This record gives sequence, structure tokens and C-alpha cells, in this order.
Amino acid sequence: MLSRTSKARKGTIAISVICVFSGLTGLMNSGLASPENADWVQLCKNDGLAIFSRSHPGCPIKELRAVGSIDAPNWVVKNVIDGVEDYPSFMPYTTKIQIIERKLHQVISYFRLDPPLVGARDITVSVWSQAEKHEDGTISYLFHWEPVNSLGPTPTPGVIRINLDQGSWNLDPTDGGKKTIATYTILTDGGGGLPAFVINFANRQGVENLFSAIRRQIGLTKYSQNKPSE
Repeated sequence: MLSRTSKARKGTIAISVICVFSGLTGLMNSGLASPENADWVQLCKNDGLAIFSRSHPGCPIKELRAVGSIDAPNWVVKNVIDGVEDYPSFMPYTTKIQIIERKLHQVISYFRLDPPLVGARDITVSVWSQAEKHEDGTISYLFHWEPVNSLGPTPTPGVIRINLDQGSWNLDPTDGGKKTIATYTILTDGGGGLPAFVINFANRQGVENLFSAIRRQIGLTKYSQNKPSE
């Protein structure tokens, strides 16, 4: 049985959106668990990342789930994901971030992306964050999001509005709290306009780039200076 506490911090993510464009230009041995649902099919794995997919009813786009190890405490990884304002400095193609509203358990953010070849995209997402405290005293951090474009800026001519983008992060402690098992789930078409098989391939490649970006970012001192309140 888990006891649950919730706390919102800085706005989390449309990393999911970044994922598809990052891919366009492009584990079990390490203790990484496979998804519990038998619908998930493993696509690939290495020492630090396993990627799975499954069909989503009524949608030609595959839903993806990635389970990866990150060499930092999960609260440090949480700080990286929370740091939306930093995304333009390390997340591919992100050129503008605007926080629309910040509540206790929810943050609404607008994202503008300018990937090459396929044209500019934008989206407004609502992100809920929470912490789960386990009986042994360890904490897991959870995020989930979905589009709320009606709450953000009106569409801009020449910029494609993304309407399908939903997903989650689970950040679980491992190795005595020194490392993180991160589970990332995403269903997005990146704004459409491309064949489903192209989006599916791009999303898979983009997930790998996403984990690489976060693994690089955790090395910055500012993310390990302030541990979230429990």
C-alpha cells in the first residue's frame, strides 16, 4: 500500500513533443523492468534503455514506453524535468516557453518548437505532478500531461498546432537512492501531416535522444542543490 503526497513545482513538460522531431533528424540485464501490460511489444534494449510500443485504439500512431536508468537520484532528475524554463538550452528545437498558469498540483505551459524541414509547431499542455511515499520511506515522482490548447495563445499563421500529445513520467529510486529508473510513456503525432510509419519511427528515435539529453543535463550543479520537500 502506498501513501500519497502531492506537490507541484516548476512546469514539466512537452518533452513528448520534442521527441518526435528529435527522431526525425536522426534491459533487463541492468534491472530495468518491462511494462506490466502484455500489450507492450519490446522494440529494442541496451544496458541503459528499453523501448516498447503498443497499438492505441482508433489511432495509427503507436504509443511508446521507455524504461531507462539514470545515474542520479530521482529528485535530481525531477528537477531537470521540472525546469521547463531551461528547455530551450538543451531540448532539441525548443525555442519558446511560456508559463500560462501555476497551481498547487498543476502547471500549464505553452511550447514553441522550430524543427527543420517539417515546419514550426506549438502546443499548450497541462501537467500534473505528485509524489508517492512508499512504506520503506522512499519517494517516487510522477508526472502526467495532456494538451489544453484552448488555455494558451491562439494559433499563429504558419505554425502547426499539436493536438495529440499525452504521456507520463515515473521516476523511481534505485541503488539506495543513488540512481533512478525512469519510465516515460508517450502518444503523440507531433502535429500530424506526416505518415504514421514516419511518426512511429521518429518517436522511437526521439525517445533515445530525450534520455540522452536528460542524462547530460543532470550533471549541472543547480539541479542537485535543492531537494524537493516531501
